[in-house]
Amino acid sequence: MVRRNSKKLTRKQERIRNAFETDRTVEIIPAVVQNASLGQQKTRVAAYCRVSTFDESQSGSFELQKQTYLERIQNTPNWELAGIYADQGASGTTIRKREQFQQMLEDCRKGKIDLILVKSISRFARNQLDFISIYRELKALPHPVGILIEDINLNTLDTKGELVLGVMSIVAQGESEQKSASITWSIIERFKRGIPIIPTHNLLGYTKDKYGQIIIDDSEAKVVRYIYDSYMNGRTVREIADALMKHHIPTVTGLENWSTLAVNNILRNEKYKGEIIMQKTYTVDCFSHKTRKNNGERPKYRLRNGIPSIISDSDWSLVQELLSQPRRRTKSAKVAVVPKLYVKRVKSGILKDFIVLDSSWKKKEIQTVFKGEKP
Repeated sequence: MVRRNSKKLTRKQERIRNAFETDRTVEIIPAVVQNASLGQQKTRVAAYCRVSTFDESQSGSFELQKQTYLERIQNTPNWELAGIYADQGASGTTIRKREQFQQMLEDCRKGKIDLILVKSISRFARNQLDFISIYRELKALPHPVGILIEDINLNTLDTKGELVLGVMSIVAQGESEQKSASITWSIIERFKRGIPIIPTHNLLGYTKDKYGQIIIDDSEAKVVRYIYDSYMNGRTVREIADALMKHHIPTVTGLENWSTLAVNNILRNEKYKGEIIMQKTYTVDCFSHKTRKNNGERPKYRLRNGIPSIISDSDWSLVQELLSQPRRRTKSAKVAVVPKLYVKRVKSGILKDFIVLDSSWKKKEIQTVFKGEKP
């Protein structure tokens, strides 16, 4: 076996040596030019622009990018404008949420684009997997589409493209991960110091004053109290939602379509008793942006008396106790909890000291409340 391999190696070496020693005439057939811009046909060029926010300073940059690319494409010989695709207020770490970007890829698949202009890899994609997969998909199309990255003057259809872009995309991914880690650290440090992040636009009953402090919105707080009082007085979540819609009470978003989930979330929200629990959810990674409920995988941070309370601590606790019980499907299910939770005495006004009764109670239920006394 060793001798046979040795003989094969010797023959190969002899052929290579003879090729250099003898005069052989080899005719070179030039490569066919693939880049349309070097041929007679015009190259259909598109440009992609992106800024991550709607901030005024970035809006100027956004418009400048579009106008610069438009002028460049129109003034370059053999280039033909295929479109300016622009996403504003879109994060670079995920491509699914960038509508214009997705439209551009679809147009590439339909053969409408030959070349894409982009400022940098980070403008195109900061996720290495996204970038490499898109780059390879565009390159493998029946009519390959190139990406011209301006800041490094690199066309992905060049032979050195994959090696260089692989290294560059790794760097871009590292920058994105570092930025995400920095933001996460900042948020956690805020939580540790009792500085919560509470958007009030989706929190019924609260608003912010001119100093940015969270205060109670009196009109919305009445709705929150009604929901808690109704539930403590025997109403189901479905009945409460129906009552709110019947009286045209708007939700926190301004709509009048109350769902049982919305009512249930209000009943379970600890903020209404003034307590704030931070990091109840967490982001899985900076690329997918998927969030998960924190079931103990990450620390949580509790701040008592963090905001003004709308519901007393005792009422909130009673509601949680009731929510933990089996669902009340019939009126008779109220009997067991009525003596403990549902009898209320009017505290002021012309009906002071009167007892509030549920109109749906049966005579037997009323007698149960008053220990056998007839109404």
